[in-house]
Amino acid sequence: MPTVSLLEVRQGLVSTSVRRYLTVLALLAPALSAPAVRAGDDAFVPLAIAPGHAGAATAAPIYNGRPATDFPAVVAVGVLNRGGTAVLCSGTLITPTIVLTAGHCLSFGPIAAGIAVFPDGVTEVDYDAIQAAVHPDFNLASAAVADVGVLVLAKPVADVTPMPLASATPPLKTRGTIVGFGDDQHGRAGVKLEGTVKLRRCPRAIRKAGIVRGQLDGSLCWRPKHRGQDTCHGDSGGPLVVDGAVAGVTSGGFPECPGRVSWDTNVAMYRDWIEEKIAQAAEPAS
Repeated sequence: MPTVSLLEVRQGLVSTSVRRYLTVLALLAPALSAPAVRAGDDAFVPLAIAPGHAGAATAAPIYNGRPATDFPAVVAVGVLNRGGTAVLCSGTLITPTIVLTAGHCLSFGPIAAGIAVFPDGVTEVDYDAIQAAVHPDFNLASAAVADVGVLVLAKPVADVTPMPLASATPPLKTRGTIVGFGDDQHGRAGVKLEGTVKLRRCPRAIRKAGIVRGQLDGSLCWRPKHRGQDTCHGDSGGPLVVDGAVAGVTSGGFPECPGRVSWDTNVAMYRDWIEEKIAQAAEPAS
C-alpha cells in the first residue's frame, strides 16, 4: 500500500452491494452537499443519505492474505467525494454506531458514506453514515501523522459485537493480525482477508516516500517479507488486531505492496481523541 493513490474503487473488484451503493450515490452527487473536512478541524461533518436507502441484506484483501470470517466488526467503507469520485477503505466497528477508519479516507471532500457489514461472514448488510470526523493533527501533506478518523452511523449495527480499543502500545516483536477489504496478490479487492505481521521498530525517516524524521513516531510498523502478507490498496482504515483489540489503523507503506515497510496509526496514542468523538456522537442534538 503506497503513501499515495490509496483510495481507488475499481469497477468489478468490489462487492456487488458496495459498488451498487457507491454507484447510486455517484448519480445523486449533484444533489448532495456537505461541508468539507478541513485540516486542523475535528468537528463532525454531516453526510448526506441517498433517498430511500436503508440497510438491506444481500447474498454475498490483504496481500497474500487468507479469507477472514473471524472478524465481523471489520467492515468495508465506501465514501463518495465531491466530483463523484468514490473511495473503498476498511474500518472497524468500535461501538454499535461508530466506525474507526483512517483519516485520509475521509479527507477528499466526502459528501456521503456507507459501510458493508457481514454479521454471519456471508450475508452483507449496508448501513449509512451521517457524520464524519478526522483528527485535527492529520494533514494529507504529512503522511502517517494522526491518520485516524471516525464515521457515525445512522442506526446501530445489529448482530455484531464491536471491537475494543487497545489501551497500551504493543511492544516490538508482537505478532498481530491485519484485516481489510483491499487488494490481494491477484489485484482483487472487496473481499475481507487477514494476515499476520510482526511489529518492528519504525524507521526514523523514509526520504524516498517523503517521510521525515519523527513522522512515524505515532505509528506501529512492520517489514513485510518477500511474498509475505501486507496491507494494500483498500485496506486503509482497517485494524491491526492484537489480543482481540484494535491496536493500529492501517495508514500506509512503501513502496508498492508488499513493500519494505508498512505502518499503522498507533491507537493507544490517539485513544483519548477517539473516545472524545464517541462521547460527542452520543450527545443528544441541541
